[in-house]
Amino acid sequence: MRKLTLLLALLLPLAQLFGAARTKVDLVALSDATPGTKAMVALRMRCDPHWHVYWKNPGDAGESPTIEWTDKAGLNPGEFIWPGPKILDQAGVYNFVYEDETLILIPVEIPAGTKGKVTLKGLVSWLECDDKGCVPQEKDVALTLDLDGPDAVIAHDPKLYPDLRPSLKTTASVKGDLLTVVLPSPFLTGTWFPHANFITPTATFQQKHADGRVTFSTREATEKMADAKAVFTTRQPDGTFVNVEAVLNAPSAPVPAPGKTQAAMPGEWLPWSPDAQARALAEGKIVYVDFTARWCTTCQVNKRVYTQDKVSRAIAAQGVVLMKADWTKKDAVIAAELKRYGREGIPLNVALKTGSPTAVLSEILTGGEVVSALDAVAAGKEHVVTTETHSAAYWMALGFLGGALLNLMPCVFPMIGLKVFSFAKDAAADRHTAVTNASLYSLGVVMSFMALGALIVALKTGGASVGWGFQMQSSGFVLGTCVLMLTLGLSFSGVFEVGAAFAGNVAGAVQGGANSFLSGVLATAVATPCTAPGLGAALGFALDQERSGLETVLFFLVIGAGMALPYLLLAVFPALSSKLPKPGEWMESLKQGMSFPLFAYALYLLWVLNGLVEDAEWVRDVSVGLAVIATACWIYGRWAAPHREDRERMVGKGVAAALYLGTLTYLFVTLP
Repeated sequence: MRKLTLLLALLLPLAQLFGAARTKVDLVALSDATPGTKAMVALRMRCDPHWHVYWKNPGDAGESPTIEWTDKAGLNPGEFIWPGPKILDQAGVYNFVYEDETLILIPVEIPAGTKGKVTLKGLVSWLECDDKGCVPQEKDVALTLDLDGPDAVIAHDPKLYPDLRPSLKTTASVKGDLLTVVLPSPFLTGTWFPHANFITPTATFQQKHADGRVTFSTREATEKMADAKAVFTTRQPDGTFVNVEAVLNAPSAPVPAPGKTQAAMPGEWLPWSPDAQARALAEGKIVYVDFTARWCTTCQVNKRVYTQDKVSRAIAAQGVVLMKADWTKKDAVIAAELKRYGREGIPLNVALKTGSPTAVLSEILTGGEVVSALDAVAAGKEHVVTTETHSAAYWMALGFLGGALLNLMPCVFPMIGLKVFSFAKDAAADRHTAVTNASLYSLGVVMSFMALGALIVALKTGGASVGWGFQMQSSGFVLGTCVLMLTLGLSFSGVFEVGAAFAGNVAGAVQGGANSFLSGVLATAVATPCTAPGLGAALGFALDQERSGLETVLFFLVIGAGMALPYLLLAVFPALSSKLPKPGEWMESLKQGMSFPLFAYALYLLWVLNGLVEDAEWVRDVSVGLAVIATACWIYGRWAAPHREDRERMVGKGVAAALYLGTLTYLFVTLP
């Protein structure tokens, strides 16, 4: 009974995530509903003391309330009309929030001829927070309107809703990192809340009012002002909220003429859309499109070439319009455009000009290739990959060196602990064991790279186009790797020990030939999102469409050999391995310390997963699921240990397996 109590106490925090909400939510009527008119209803949110929900721009963190209509009953609900917010400072984290009771207005158009009682139904989702943390919640709500008789209505204060009155117009200017807005009224000296993050929440908190102007810092802004216009909400002295629209009148940021494409300054990227691209091409301009995403590591590495002087000069000299097609949420329009180029994923970079052949650049960019592609498009010529100027032997050698340097890259760092610990253990064993384990690890690396190359060749033969690190664009692969990193980290930190019964388990890479091979496979899987110095250009050669399948597979074999070589040398030459410290108490400290890079990598993968999947509720389930999986590992380590009685071990293993496998199955079955 005592053990059951301990287990329930452990699981109680998880249960609280699904417990009673701290915000009461319902739909209420604010005006009588009459056919042929617009009625006003509201989403009413009543927060417990010290809890809050978020405005349409949440600020540094948070998520705005939403409603998904499940039954409109023939009516036409409109968009939210938001009341003005307040700013909340939580130890330097600034959010725009509502506390206590809030009414978010919803205009509802009632078609003429509608009669009787009708019921609106919807699912409300919101994030409620206090100073200790946040909990996502959702609730089904309903409101019945009597179209033939009076409705029970509640009062609201129209002064709180800036969208119910005309916006105030003014001008603004930018100088350096400062945005200065002229006050349209001398009395608007309260906090000005930006409708988007063209000003950070911190800059909102630090805004300065003086001489009939309000000034903000734009240094760390994450968005640009839409159509060179900044929109704010602020409060007048009488408590009335108003919107202020400030049009930027500085020469450095002109408003583009209707139907024209704004010329991009060097380094300035415009949002891509088919219409924007078509307009720029119709004006005779060169368009360079970067298909990218926040979670695409190779895409982020590629961006470094745009800071090179020769690339910046080429872009400026030819008046290139730079466009970014952000595929972070796997937008369907961008996905269709990728398919037009024969691609299933990213990165993809293209240069276009009317009358010129389209230049499709290599998946791993170099500055020279970008300049060459722009020159080719400007001259109306076919773009030829610059890597062909070197021999295959040159690129093979560069790939081998890049493979060796992969061991120093951040993606591989979490795996270093596995091999360092393995070599320290092997130092106490005979040389044959050390060489065997190192050889099997190397074989796992090389065969995995060859399999990756063969898979890329097969997919390209079938008409798809994928490249280096493509598996990180699969939400299933990322989820599985995230769970594996968490499990390995918990094992390293001592939450549970992997024994001989788990000889096939990758986490047991410290002993056994099978585990040495599997740890090589795992190292390859996590290495491919990274590129090492020299490897990027060489990959551009290997992944070129002109390469034969045999050349591509051979090239990947060479990369794998380069990555495996340092470990093989340590095992084969005793003089090198003798430099390693002898096994001792320090190994336990090393093992526990190496758990933190594994945890960090798991968090990174969770961030990648959040970018890959649009379903925020599923990502929330993954976060909770990881906590349940960690609980399963703790139960296994606590009650399935060898010193326990057979019955205790059996129960411990059963409960741990049920939680671990059940959670994993649920996450993969519900994978969007």
